[in-house]
Amino acid sequence: MGEIGETLLEVRNLRTHFWTEDGVVPAVDGISFNVREGEFLGMVGESGCGKSVTSLSIMGLLPKPMGRILPESNILFGNTELTELPEQEMRKIRGNRISMIFQEPMTSLNPVFKIGDQLAEVYRLHRGFSREGAWKEAASALKMVGIARAEKIIHEYPHALSGGMRQRAMIAMALACRPALLIADEPTTALDVTIQAQILELMKELQATLNTSVLLITHNLAVIAETCSR
Repeated sequence: MGEIGETLLEVRNLRTHFWTEDGVVPAVDGISFNVREGEFLGMVGESGCGKSVTSLSIMGLLPKPMGRILPESNILFGNTELTELPEQEMRKIRGNRISMIFQEPMTSLNPVFKIGDQLAEVYRLHRGFSREGAWKEAASALKMVGIARAEKIIHEYPHALSGGMRQRAMIAMALACRPALLIADEPTTALDVTIQAQILELMKELQATLNTSVLLITHNLAVIAETCSR
């Protein structure tokens, strides 16, 4: 684990509701927690309890206009109240200061673009790299997450990679801007047991190296016990 410091993210009384044809559904109803700098925090709960909705609330990715965060909720990232940010300002934080890894990489990676194109876009959008420079950084990022033959893999499409390699590519993409906070929502559920262990070990190594705070969301208590500081 990296060195644990001050509070980075503080969620207070988060209430996220969905307005549907059948009425209002309280998906998250009053959760509070904090994540400190350099901490590997686990959030565990059964399927359908609101874990993923919590992460989408933090990222500002709730489906509109159905999903809404109620006014009494607070999501404080550093000194910034995320619930009050306009979308334009939230985009500067999302993918840059806060990144997210999703459960199934094939739903997050665009099937019609090469892995290199998708990784390079992060460097060009958030860090101002040229096309050539972004592709070099993309190859380096794939090497960082343990993908051999990175110079070849960046020219492949997502369907050509195994599930484990796709998830490694997603981790590389999420860490491209060296975010202060990484939210990992069931990052190993879609993988077999052996690959799960490899991905979790990789995340621990990268978290310690980069001292990034990690919020790991899972339904698996064994994963929490093995990986998280609390």
